[in-house]
Amino acid sequence: MHVPDDWAEAAARVIAAGVCRALVLGSADTGKSTFCRFLVGEARRAGRTVALLDADVGQKTVGPPACVTLAEAAGARLAFVGATSPIDGWRRVLDGVRNLASAADAALLIANTSGILVGPGRRLKAAKIAVIRPDLLIALGSGADIELALRDHGGHTAIRLSRSPQARHKTKVERRAARREAFRRYFAGASLRTFDRSALDGGQEYPAGLLLGLGARDGDIGLGILVGCPTSVTITVLTPVSHANIARLEPGLLCLDRNFREIPAPVIRSRATS
Repeated sequence: MHVPDDWAEAAARVIAAGVCRALVLGSADTGKSTFCRFLVGEARRAGRTVALLDADVGQKTVGPPACVTLAEAAGARLAFVGATSPIDGWRRVLDGVRNLASAADAALLIANTSGILVGPGRRLKAAKIAVIRPDLLIALGSGADIELALRDHGGHTAIRLSRSPQARHKTKVERRAARREAFRRYFAGASLRTFDRSALDGGQEYPAGLLLGLGARDGDIGLGILVGCPTSVTITVLTPVSHANIARLEPGLLCLDRNFREIPAPVIRSRATS
């Protein structure tokens, strides 16, 4: 990895100043994920405990797509969103960020965010900042979008950094392919499990292929794909999760086909009217 001089200076500043929460923002393809990994490594080498909160549900650094995720020394956690667009999953994204940030047990929390900075993305970024309450904003790249985002939060300490010299523009096709491969890796070795329909049911008719969040009493623990409803009281789910205490299934906003390509979920209807 080529590390720009200002990245190294920023990492030294974060560590020396005893920053507890840093939020990284910037447009797409500026190197946010690369910088976060670099900062995690530098902080650990300095003896600090670090947690990385990945609030980008589409292009993940930690865990599978369609989730907000947290990585720290004790392991990884996730909060199910059910969408790969943060705008589509707005409420669940904020709930996941809030819950995982509160659960983090580290001296330094680094939050990575998506590259959407305009329109609804600008408002969502503001909501994330309000939830995380960072000591420091770290902005990568330049341009009007990033300046407006920083201007929205003039009361926060902020530093501007150059974009990664190795960052390159990724097309929508490349991004979809990356998500498909991430889903494929996540579901490698998955098996079929049968659940009581009441774990999911709200009197709805759900389509095969629907992405599901699997939850225990103390939070979300993984993903599943609805395969079918073989009886009126059971459903079949493909999942790598072997946790015995799955108490609920949360319907997502997209379906996956046999090759893990994303398909918008059809309108979910009540069984009484279908």
